[in-house]
Amino acid sequence: MKKRALWKDIFREIRHTKARFISIFAIIMLGVSFFSGIKSAGPDMLDTAGTFYQETRLMDLKVQTNYGLTKDNIDLLSDVPGIDEVQPGYSADVFSGDNALILKVHSYNSDKPLNQYSMIEGRLPEDSGEIVLDDKLAGKYALGDKITFSGAGTDAELSNNFETLNYTVVGFVRSPQFIEKSTRGTSGIGKGTADAFAAIPESDFKLPVYTEAYLSFKDTTGVKAYSPEYEGLIEQHTKSVEQAMSSVPEARLAEMRAEGEKELSSGRGKVAAAEKQLADLKRQPEVVQQGQAANMKAIADGLVSAKAELAAGEQKLAELGLPKVYVTDRSANPGYAEYKDNADRLSAIASAFPVFFFLIAALVSLTTMTRMVEEHRLQIGTLKALGYGNRDIMAKFLVYGTLASLTASVAGLALGFTMFPTIIYNAYSSLYNLPDLIKSFYPSYSIISIIVALICTTLTAWIAARVELRSNSSVLMRPKAPKSGQRILLERVTFVWKRLSFVQKVTARNLFRYKQRMFMTVFGVAGCTALILTGFGLKDSIGSIAPQQFGTIMKYDALVALHEDASADVRDAYEQLITGESTITGSLSVAQETMKAHGSGVNDQDVHMFIPASVDAISDYVELRDRVSGEKRTLSDEGAIISEKLAKLYGLEPGDQLNVVDKDNETFKIKVIGITENYVMHYVYMTPAYYSSVFGQEPVFNTELLNYTTHDKAWEDKFGEKLTDNEGVAAVSFSSNVGTAFDDTMKSMDVVTLVLIVSAAALAFVVLYNLTNINVSERIRELSTIKVLGFYDKEVTLYIYRENMLLSLLGIVAGSGLGIILHSFVLNTAELDATMFAPIIKWPSYVYAALLTLLFSGIVMAFMHIKLKRIHMIEALKSVE
Repeated sequence: MKKRALWKDIFREIRHTKARFISIFAIIMLGVSFFSGIKSAGPDMLDTAGTFYQETRLMDLKVQTNYGLTKDNIDLLSDVPGIDEVQPGYSADVFSGDNALILKVHSYNSDKPLNQYSMIEGRLPEDSGEIVLDDKLAGKYALGDKITFSGAGTDAELSNNFETLNYTVVGFVRSPQFIEKSTRGTSGIGKGTADAFAAIPESDFKLPVYTEAYLSFKDTTGVKAYSPEYEGLIEQHTKSVEQAMSSVPEARLAEMRAEGEKELSSGRGKVAAAEKQLADLKRQPEVVQQGQAANMKAIADGLVSAKAELAAGEQKLAELGLPKVYVTDRSANPGYAEYKDNADRLSAIASAFPVFFFLIAALVSLTTMTRMVEEHRLQIGTLKALGYGNRDIMAKFLVYGTLASLTASVAGLALGFTMFPTIIYNAYSSLYNLPDLIKSFYPSYSIISIIVALICTTLTAWIAARVELRSNSSVLMRPKAPKSGQRILLERVTFVWKRLSFVQKVTARNLFRYKQRMFMTVFGVAGCTALILTGFGLKDSIGSIAPQQFGTIMKYDALVALHEDASADVRDAYEQLITGESTITGSLSVAQETMKAHGSGVNDQDVHMFIPASVDAISDYVELRDRVSGEKRTLSDEGAIISEKLAKLYGLEPGDQLNVVDKDNETFKIKVIGITENYVMHYVYMTPAYYSSVFGQEPVFNTELLNYTTHDKAWEDKFGEKLTDNEGVAAVSFSSNVGTAFDDTMKSMDVVTLVLIVSAAALAFVVLYNLTNINVSERIRELSTIKVLGFYDKEVTLYIYRENMLLSLLGIVAGSGLGIILHSFVLNTAELDATMFAPIIKWPSYVYAALLTLLFSGIVMAFMHIKLKRIHMIEALKSVE
């Protein structure tokens, strides 16, 4: 039996109830698209970057020493187990002509495959004197422009490094080593940071040794960057390379001393020859000496100069220290680790926010389908009386719900996997030089979305229909008896009830008469308000990190890292430089050391030990305080003060002990005496005396914090150049630059929060429309009755609108409380190990969330007003009998 009439009725129902079908479609589509889109954005970002690294063959490890790498060292690296490619190269920091830009110049060789450049304009260098520039300089230079290198020393010193100092621009490129648009790493000249990179032919370098070597490994070729598998492999290879290079420092030092001794021997020979020549001339007769006076003076002057050079060379040779070997992975490249942090932060938000979003969408869909089955009681009874089986009767509701769910899921997945990741990725594209987003399809998210959607519609319809089908046909063909009227609680408060008008009393009775509908509306509005408030709250929390961390907590203006092995003369020169700057108002010597915090059940964390030379002066540079009470924290010799996120991760309270592991894998216990507010990275503050008691040695003060009155970028750049020119300064970091860079990264999250807010607002509109539509459909006879009694169209609309407005206000109040809880939950879920979001929601966010909800409520009632005007009173009031 084909039962054509039954199937016609199913599709006729869809045509006749387009508003309901579209509302179910819209709410499921919103839930699915938001869930799949936000969940896929983070993995898509990492996949795009990983593919880019593979295509450009970004190195796995970089090896450097402060005395350069010889060919023997390169051969040593070639023997490391699992090595695929060893690419030695040269680099140097130079000034670009007269504009004082600091270029990090790399060697380029077309035969070397690692770190391939992406061509933006022009071509790569082929001949001597050709250069390609970072594409961020495309506005300052054009193809064919000339560039002259200059340095901190003389041109003669630079000429020892390069074949030529004059270059012609032949192209603009991007490098996988510099994916971040703004930063190009540190430099050994000028202000301490490079402005851009450049590449010249390898043959244009004249350096006697390589400055670095890039390595790639066979087992990492097909492994995605940022994955735990890749990180584990790199950790193993780093240990292998460090082990292979362990004998290099002593061998290189011996080699350099031998070379130095050879040069000194040659110099001593020349000095001896000059002394002998001068002595021979002095033994000549006076007449001869007078004739050779000019020559003797020249020899004597040359001898003095040669002895001075010899003494300087001997001193330099004596001061030669053991070379340091640096093995760094990709995370040392500007932007590499930050990009992963951003993607992880997004994935963390996606683990909490979309689930709650989907839950509200599902709940409203469930209510809609249940109401649909209840509306068709008469038809169900009729079909049952005509002999149709339960399966045939349920088919209508199952097909209706399944069709709405599946079409909405397909549309939602298509929208989610394409639109949301693209919007979010484009927001981050202002920070990073990466290709277009690679969008992927994720079966797991798709299956979860479709199953939840079917549960909310098809399964709900099946359960509701099963309940109705338990009754016999005669019962189903009669409408349900209306609920008997009961006195409500407000009626018992007589002094209030007497003062209410008739319409107000009706509104109050209706609200409490249909409790299920009331709670459903309040919950739906509260959920949407909570989502909107959470979106605004995330914006507040993320936006407050940079000013709090780099303004309120870290109060110093500059941080200067010092070489621990600098000579006394170099140290004195540095002190004179600092005291000579009148704008500097104070300085504080600090010992900084990085260790690993260790605890069961928690990932090991990098911890920055912070030991000020003067405990009393630390308050001028770093604010130690409790975040909630604002109470100051004071250092003492009894223990250490740790940052709040570190305490939260390891579950520490004052009196507990923190386990830290140093570079030699030795474990130390630190007593916690206080917890201080901090948002970025982990810090442990302690006095020098407590440091000595824990570690058994005196702290080495390798950092200096500076405060000054001139907060001007031009002055900071000039001052930075003076600092980096000093041999005792390893690096300079200005708080203004660090704060701005971090703030820029956090601002990219604004688009993410905007997507959350807009999506939540769209959901709020659909939910309000759905619930209001159900309310009107359920009460069509009641509304027709009051129209017959003489109510005008506006009065009928207000009859419903008053109830909706009261329920919306209740929902907004409940949603504000729920939003605080959801905001806190999302923050705790979205925080990375080394970051803590400020748990604040500013008062305008509450106002915006409430106004948006009220606005949508008003728009929905405007649509409902049109529907209410079209009610056919006679048809609606017809009796079933």
